[in-house]
Amino acid sequence: MTEYDFPECTSFGSVIRFALELEKAASNVYDELAGRPNLASAQEPLKALSETHRKRSELLEHTRREKLNEMILEPIQDLDSSSYVVETEVPEGLDMAGAKAFAGKIEETSSRFYVDSSKTAQSLLAEAARILDKMGKENEAIKAKLESL
Repeated sequence: MTEYDFPECTSFGSVIRFALELEKAASNVYDELAGRPNLASAQEPLKALSETHRKRSELLEHTRREKLNEMILEPIQDLDSSSYVVETEVPEGLDMAGAKAFAGKIEETSSRFYVDSSKTAQSLLAEAARILDKMGKENEAIKAKLESL
């Protein structure tokens, strides 16, 4: 099992680190689900969802490097990171319905995090807020894809 470090969201930099951990966790969960023999029929879509989250991590890294250097230490308030920590240990023996429900909770929680953090970021930097809001909407789209598996 991979360990994740979900930091307290006390600065804009910690919000981005939290988002990176969410993306890493989601990608790893999809990879693990794709490797389960009883979910073989959904292996390709699950791998594609894992890749989607890897690419989102790259976008976050790029955003942090190129656009947010001056904002990283800005303090953040009213964003309780404990409300957004996701379960990352995939239970054994999940059938397709269970796998979709487990992954769907991650997408739902991630969406809430991105939407809430984009509202916080709007006062600091419009570009960051736009990206976080977009990622929250993408989580909802990913959750809908899960339902079609």
